[in-house]
Amino acid sequence: MKKKYYFLIYFILIITALWVIYLPPWEQSVKNLIVINIIIYIIRKPLNSFSAYLFKKRSYRTVVSISITIIWSIFLFWLLYVIEDTLFFAIVPFLIVAVSLNFKNIINNVASGALLLSSGKFEIGDLIETNGIQGIVSEINLNYTKIREFDGVEIKIPNSNVYGSTIVKFTHDKFKIFEPLKKEEFHKSKYYKEYINMINKILSAKIKTTTYIKEVEILGSLDPIKLDELLLNVFNAYEPIFGIKPDYAVDTTRFGRVRVALYVKSENPVIILNYLDSFLRDILFALYPDRIYKGWDKYQESLADLKLEDEGDEK
Repeated sequence: MKKKYYFLIYFILIITALWVIYLPPWEQSVKNLIVINIIIYIIRKPLNSFSAYLFKKRSYRTVVSISITIIWSIFLFWLLYVIEDTLFFAIVPFLIVAVSLNFKNIINNVASGALLLSSGKFEIGDLIETNGIQGIVSEINLNYTKIREFDGVEIKIPNSNVYGSTIVKFTHDKFKIFEPLKKEEFHKSKYYKEYINMINKILSAKIKTTTYIKEVEILGSLDPIKLDELLLNVFNAYEPIFGIKPDYAVDTTRFGRVRVALYVKSENPVIILNYLDSFLRDILFALYPDRIYKGWDKYQESLADLKLEDEGDEK
């Protein structure tokens, strides 16, 4: 709404408040409640604007806005009750039903968000798949879950949709393995305390590992031994990047094609997100170099001929 309309509404409300105070022969409590409701309505927008300036976080601004609305609702219902209690009890049930229907989705999202945060199904930084979307969880709040996809796009999914759908979690916990002490070292008394400390570490230490499975189809004409060799070359090249050597397994075979499941592993799912495309590209280049570069030399020669012709025309 434009500012001039706000000023017009405020002017009318101020005139109404003055009229209520001085002219009607109503009870003083009714007059007070009408004036209070008018004042709250007038200061509601400036207070929301001030909270937006004061608080950077959206959640704080939402709390202020809801608090003002609740206070206004209390005085509004109070006014209805003072004017006519029968009207009050007739209107309130309909208002409750209307509010419940309008805020049903919000209530479902808040309840689902609370369950997600308390259940620990996944955490911020985990690589998951839900509602047909794969990516890293970047935010979980009471309203929605934000996921960053492989192409960098961030998607906000309502918590009610996340909680009620199947969740595939690629990030999982595993215990960190510590090297035990040698037998002769353990028998020495000074190593007892160290060994007990190491047992405590084994029982308490956990690290997260993400295993992302990507299924690809390749031509069945490739020799299995050669396939293993070519893939291992790419896996060895990406082991320092991912921190864990990738692996693969043959899933299904059919006429002319083989489906292979690539297991990309890392302790940091962001690395998988950033390097998956280049990893798949290098696998493609390693398996089909002849097909990719077929005709490349002729194309370069044609470019060189065109360049010579352009130089001759310029002369």
